[in-house]
Amino acid sequence: MIGPSDSASAARTFYDSRYHFAEDVDRPNPERLWRALRHLEPLPGATLLDLGCGVGWSTRIAITRGGVSHAVGLDFSRTALALAASETGIDEQKRVEWVCGDGTALPFGDGSFDRAFSFGSMEHFPDVRRGFAELARVLLPGGRAVSVVPNFYVRTGQPVEHHDTLAGWRRIIEGAGLEVTRVAGDHGPALLKNRRPARIALRLALRVASVMPALRYQFIFLMRKP
Repeated sequence: MIGPSDSASAARTFYDSRYHFAEDVDRPNPERLWRALRHLEPLPGATLLDLGCGVGWSTRIAITRGGVSHAVGLDFSRTALALAASETGIDEQKRVEWVCGDGTALPFGDGSFDRAFSFGSMEHFPDVRRGFAELARVLLPGGRAVSVVPNFYVRTGQPVEHHDTLAGWRRIIEGAGLEVTRVAGDHGPALLKNRRPARIALRLALRVASVMPALRYQFIFLMRKP
């Protein structure tokens, strides 16, 4: 969802006017997000960057359920951030900050965060390697991060989309100077996210395929900065 390119203006137009952020507000899947976020525990008292936060569900869950002391949600889309701010409760406002920014040139100093989280965003950076390098830069030494990225066969129709295998993603992450401590799996959207039979059948087939680690719908990479 974030990052500059030669077509940055077109990408911004897509995310500000065509992407399904309103659906993300209306049909959240907090349990799916929490299953990925909880790999960063312990969270209480931590500072967290939600990289490519969209409408901010993960950012707010990190506060309300995870107990982080301060969370920053960063996204390329002003539309997403406006929705994120509008959904933020009064108590949450004291501990959250919404930033419109570039994921490949983060507007934060070195070692700014204890934790970082990114769900379904980094594959849309115009320079994925630079995105992971920036994530590593803003983490404190010993800090931990989770990035949820898709398998090679996943397609979403967004302007920029990096496709890779489990081994390919691992090479990119380790090349950025991060240690992969574990890889878990995300099975994809809820089976009944919508009522279209073909979509339901496809999601069910993907869940069956995800029994094999290399065929997981998405990979949940747990990372540590040495």
